[in-house]
Amino acid sequence: MSNRSGDVGGHSLSEAMGSIGQLPGVGGLGPGFEGGGSALPEVPPAGEHPVGGPEEQSVSLIKSFAYSSGNFGSGMWYALNNFILPLFLDPLHMPVPLIGLLSSTRSAEGAILQPLVGVWSDRIWHPRFGRRRIFIARFVPICALFVILTAFVPGWAKLGPFHAIQQFFNVPEARFVLILVAVFIFIFTLTFNIMYDPYQALLADITPEVFRGRVNGVFQAFGSFGQAAILIVGAFFSDLIGGVPGLFVFCGVMLALTFIPTLFGIREPRSLSGTTATHRYTARDYWNGLRADPQIQLYFANQAFLWFGINAITPFLTLYAIHEAGFNDSNALFLSFILLLSSAIFVWPFGLLGDRIGLKQVFLMGMICMAGATIAGIFTHQMLPLFVVVAVAGVGNAAQTASSFPLMTRIVPADQMGLYTGLESLVTSIAAPASAAIAGLLISHYGYLAMFPFVAAMFLLSLIPLAILRMERSVVQQKKRQEALAAQSAGETGE
Repeated sequence: MSNRSGDVGGHSLSEAMGSIGQLPGVGGLGPGFEGGGSALPEVPPAGEHPVGGPEEQSVSLIKSFAYSSGNFGSGMWYALNNFILPLFLDPLHMPVPLIGLLSSTRSAEGAILQPLVGVWSDRIWHPRFGRRRIFIARFVPICALFVILTAFVPGWAKLGPFHAIQQFFNVPEARFVLILVAVFIFIFTLTFNIMYDPYQALLADITPEVFRGRVNGVFQAFGSFGQAAILIVGAFFSDLIGGVPGLFVFCGVMLALTFIPTLFGIREPRSLSGTTATHRYTARDYWNGLRADPQIQLYFANQAFLWFGINAITPFLTLYAIHEAGFNDSNALFLSFILLLSSAIFVWPFGLLGDRIGLKQVFLMGMICMAGATIAGIFTHQMLPLFVVVAVAGVGNAAQTASSFPLMTRIVPADQMGLYTGLESLVTSIAAPASAAIAGLLISHYGYLAMFPFVAAMFLLSLIPLAILRMERSVVQQKKRQEALAAQSAGETGE
């Protein structure tokens, strides 16, 4: 990676990790609790950017679009990983379990890295790009470059220095190509994930709590339309851009371009609401912070089961369509397009609905649709019924996507959003590759249909913690009610 990748906001990587604190074996993390109160992240000194929490800011449609534009390119990246990358790896004779692992948008290294990045983004400040956008400025170009280069790796492996390395280590050519491709995929996955968690945490920094559902709906709609766009290009125009390798080039260019409005069109607040103290986190603080609020535990349990289900099917959907349902490459990509189009159409309305009837209710609706569609997939093998099944799954995915992250923002402290976004990534970085590996092994032994019962079971299990979760019982919401009552009492006393 670039030498600049360890230099965010003018801080070296070692300096940043030192400022996070001393956590044995990893680095300091986690919300601390001293004397019964929440210890909060270090606050950068004041600067020229606006001060105050998002409650003091309005959210225009232009601002929502500027923030969300980067998610259009991110959506292309996700579709490339989930649906196109397997088509790239399968002709290279990559083993099915490894296809699942490499096509996982969350990789195993994120279990350690993502929480560190989340806390890091809470603490730093760059004069021009703030605490979150600096990660975009540093890591999106690296990610886009390696996405583009990956398209050419199989050909380059036989040329020049790569061929010399292969000869030096005496590795068979086919295996060397797989190793080289895996290295490039690892780099663009790593750099994307370093960037994406701070980018997602930016939503809570710039958006009042009451509007987060609808802004997240716009954000997720951009992502869904980005995924649908690259699949349309792949299904109908791939010959014009050079087939599957051309889609890598297309994705890399669009990823870089679509983040420009986000990078230069958003101003981050200098201070986050609720920031009152500084603290160096320890492992005990981190553990105590999780134990202090059962509602956060329930949310992360739901996310673990959810991602065990999602990532057990997404890397293999196109391969299932080809090897089991008899689709060609274009029809397989069109099947994925139907899934993502239904998500794109419904995600913004579900964001509005979440603000109106409640995020948890919309989340439950989504999980029920996804579980039902997966169960139906066990018995559906024809093209037209499969299109209907994946469309229903897309509607369910839209509902859970529109409500999931805003729900988390309601139950975690606003000034620790990066920390908890990183913690959520820790959960998904364990669940996603593990589920892909398990599904890959099931497919290797029993065929592609074996993944459907496993996925359905995970979605049904995810409903249990979600049904128990009560946002109003979270520590954050209880504190807000206490502050409101105290303010009301003070006002009555003043009168």
